Amino acid sequence: MKRLALNGSPRGVNSNSRKILSWIFEGMREAGADAPSILDLARVKELEDQRKAFLEAEEVLLVFPLYTDSVPGVVKGFIDSLDGADPRLLEGKRFCFVVHSGFPESMQSEAVTRYLARLCARTGMVLLGSAVKGTSEGFRMMPDNLTEKTRARFAAIGRSLVRDGKFDEEAVGMLARPYRLTLPGKVLFVLLSIANLHNLYWNMMLKKHGGWKRRFDRPYAKQSTSRRQIAKL
Repeated sequence: MKRLALNGSPRGVNSNSRKILSWIFEGMREAGADAPSILDLARVKELEDQRKAFLEAEEVLLVFPLYTDSVPGVVKGFIDSLDGADPRLLEGKRFCFVVHSGFPESMQSEAVTRYLARLCARTGMVLLGSAVKGTSEGFRMMPDNLTEKTRARFAAIGRSLVRDGKFDEEAVGMLARPYRLTLPGKVLFVLLSIANLHNLYWNMMLKKHGGWKRRFDRPYAKQSTSRRQIAKL
């Protein structure tokens, strides 16, 4: 079977999505299958080659981070590029995906999983499984002992994908925990907010990339427009 893996992270090679793919590949190898080739959708200049590889593959695994409750722009651009493709090249294609995020609760990714399930239904692709994992930010930098359980669950997905043609349901369920933020989690978030530590990482990223002074910019706001005028727009 001709398999293909798509890394939908804008970070490309140095991404948490790549790390997750490596864990899934471990399980695929254990089940006796070769790891598929990986295409990084962040390499947007190679879109036509990526599209061609997707259409030629029999089975596709997509892994990407949640961006604003949806897919990253590079993933949306790739999906849009499939418009106009010969429907016969999509009909029956085996498709599965993993969406991960820095949120602890998996419900944050519910909308995008439904979107991709509907994409399969509209195009005739066969959905083999969808998995959601929270608290993924930092996987690429963590030592193995801190990701051992998560690694094992993604490996189980890889094994079952080869052996059974679908994601292991038990592993998917474990990865998705918790669905909602737990009470201790809510208390911790409140305490971090009071101490002004809840945005520590994001503030660090803003400063690192030169966006700190512009963090309150509203480029699309019409500040001089009255509410009455806005209502007429």
